[in-house]
Amino acid sequence: MTLRRGIAAAVALIAVTVALLLLGLEPMFALSGGALAAAVALLAVLRGAEAVVEDGPQADEDLTIRGTEISRLAWAFNPRTGVAGEIVSRRVRALLRRRIARQGIDVDDPSQAGRLDEILGTGLWQRINGRQVQNIDIRRALDAADRLASAPAGSPEQTSTSQSPIRKQERA
Repeated sequence: MTLRRGIAAAVALIAVTVALLLLGLEPMFALSGGALAAAVALLAVLRGAEAVVEDGPQADEDLTIRGTEISRLAWAFNPRTGVAGEIVSRRVRALLRRRIARQGIDVDDPSQAGRLDEILGTGLWQRINGRQVQNIDIRRALDAADRLASAPAGSPEQTSTSQSPIRKQERA
């Protein structure tokens, strides 16, 4: 119990005891009412307090080692099935959403689906939003994001006009 909590309980004891004495209660009844008020005040103060154990082993937060963001993203790919994990899909969707919004296209508007397919490629946005996103779709989405980054705002580029270094390596 800290000093502040003890002072709060003592103040409640004295204040309630004096108030009850002024109302005409006998001193023992006034003191018992004050003790009850002090207990309630002490419990109210303790209710919000955290339990602190100082003699137990302390875990240093500096020693907690989490993998870097790049390693977590790398582990999110399954090379056996060719499926990208949810963390990768979510990051790529967010990146594409920002870059497409710069072009003035709302990906949630069904009337702009034609323009979306024109920029990204036919059906790529739907595949990226699917349940199991394939690695090749992630590559295509990142290629489209690179093209959108270099394109001036408001001018969509065709997907067939440029090829990424990844696709050039795949062909060789």
